[in-house]
Amino acid sequence: MRARVLAGVVILAASGGCSTMKVTTTPEKIDRPATGTPGTFVREDGYPNLGTVCLAALLDMQDKSTIQLVRTLHNGQGDYRVTAGKYGVGEHELLRVDCTTAHPIGIVKE
Repeated sequence: MRARVLAGVVILAASGGCSTMKVTTTPEKIDRPATGTPGTFVREDGYPNLGTVCLAALLDMQDKSTIQLVRTLHNGQGDYRVTAGKYGVGEHELLRVDCTTAHPIGIVKE
């Protein structure tokens, strides 16, 4: 009986490596610098982001446009969706921002 239970546990543990779970990776590499960005984005109320959290939306005070958070990286950076063409960001690309300073870092793949 113990042998069957042990064999079942071993088979179950081994089969975990054969699952069909999809693993996605976040691109760490900056493809190129962004152009025409503000020195710093601000919160939607116009105040600077003084926290370390990536906000859902940030404001460009130059033209009052907003950018929307798509994903947060483990290193305190966030990838934001912008209007295609703005800041040199193309289709299927995002603008990476340092969430602690709200400074734009560059353009990454979506």
